[in-house]
Amino acid sequence: MKLENINLENIKAVIFDFDDTLAIHKDKDYCKHRRKSEEKYLSYYLNAYRNPDTFYEEIEPCIESEILYNLIAKLRSKGIKMYCLSGMKFSFHLKAKQSFINKHYGNDIEIISTASQELKLDGTKIISKLNNCKLEEILFIDDRQDVIDTLCKNKINSILISDMES
Repeated sequence: MKLENINLENIKAVIFDFDDTLAIHKDKDYCKHRRKSEEKYLSYYLNAYRNPDTFYEEIEPCIESEILYNLIAKLRSKGIKMYCLSGMKFSFHLKAKQSFINKHYGNDIEIISTASQELKLDGTKIISKLNNCKLEEILFIDDRQDVIDTLCKNKINSILISDMES
């Protein structure tokens, strides 16, 4: 689905993924690199927990998505509620993710974690109940085709971030 095919007047909540959606990783192999050793792996989460305000600038450098930055300004002007639903093994880096979002997009996007990508559908259903809206009134933006496919099958407006960039 393309953004231009979605009437934002009918959208009550927008949900973004974090990694490679709101936060574009400069190191595309970041997952592989942090798993090189147990020490590196544990250090990654420890650093995120201890340094939430600088983690995504200094330790795991990311930049904001210009396309989403502009979209978020438009959504904000329409009073649309926004969330970030991020699949995470641990919540040790939840504060770091929230800090990145606040710095780059504003402090009105709440981050929520799911234990897996598969749980994003359930998370979206809970967010629809929180906002007293139908699934069709939610827009979800993610970088993973499998997540987009699952959400689309459940009548949730879903866009692959790479489709917005092209």
